[in-house]
Amino acid sequence: MQSRFDIPHSPFLGWGFIVKYIFPVGVLLYTVLVSAAWADLSGRWSGNDGGTYYLRQTDGYVHWYGESADAQPAWSTVFSGRINGTRIKGNWADVPKGRTTGAGKLELVLEKDGNELRVVNKTGGFGASRWTRIKTDASVTRPLMKLKPSGDADCVRFDPAALGVRQVKGRWKIVDGDHWLFDFGPNQAAARQSLKVIRHYRMDRVCSAGRPDPLFSYMLAKGGSPSGGMAGEDCVAFDPKTVTVSNIQGRWKIVSGRRWLFDFGQGQTEARQALAVIRRYGFSQSCFVGRPDVDFSYLRH
Repeated sequence: MQSRFDIPHSPFLGWGFIVKYIFPVGVLLYTVLVSAAWADLSGRWSGNDGGTYYLRQTDGYVHWYGESADAQPAWSTVFSGRINGTRIKGNWADVPKGRTTGAGKLELVLEKDGNELRVVNKTGGFGASRWTRIKTDASVTRPLMKLKPSGDADCVRFDPAALGVRQVKGRWKIVDGDHWLFDFGPNQAAARQSLKVIRHYRMDRVCSAGRPDPLFSYMLAKGGSPSGGMAGEDCVAFDPKTVTVSNIQGRWKIVSGRRWLFDFGQGQTEARQALAVIRRYGFSQSCFVGRPDVDFSYLRH
């Protein structure tokens, strides 16, 4: 008697054979491969709405809790969706930790070897459209500015939507994948506020004069000066056409009238390079996060 696992000898493997023997194995293999592909979605993800999302995958479903980067979240949301191949369909709803009360449906697609999620369809006015997996703290090893600069200027580019705030060995940092851009020490609030600034102005590169230990750094948005304004920001206005380099009591400074803006110590060359940068991009506002003990500063038009 032929067992159910014996394959009959035949010069032609017809549909009956395929359906009886091959199809069940193919379905099983597909199921195993899909399960393996989705096996590691659990973890922290960063949304391009500035939020952090905590994902959990269980038995073909993905669940998350997400919240904005504010100390008191402006919004907080939950989601539950079913996995179908590389797609996830489910429902989301805001919860009372935040101040919003939206709800609707989401359809997502998994991309970039399981490291990105992208919205295909959504209802209810959901804010985010893309999520990036946040790697473990142990992977954040180098400052981004140690990488090779790109372009004509001494700048390093990054994707503002891919940035996140993470605590690395007890210090709060703005990170881009395996590298960090800015270190805020114990000040989590300053790190989150600075990330909001970067995303508000869509800054996408950080530049310097005098690397590897620059005395002057600035940020650009699509190759130009960040422009506009942001509610609540702390800025000092100046006229880029009238600022000059002066030696004041043995220290080289960029000054505007009777007020100095930047101190370069003995770095006369760096001071003049910085002045050229200010005039080139038309910077007219020097802004800060965390005065009087400044944690983050930037220039804008």
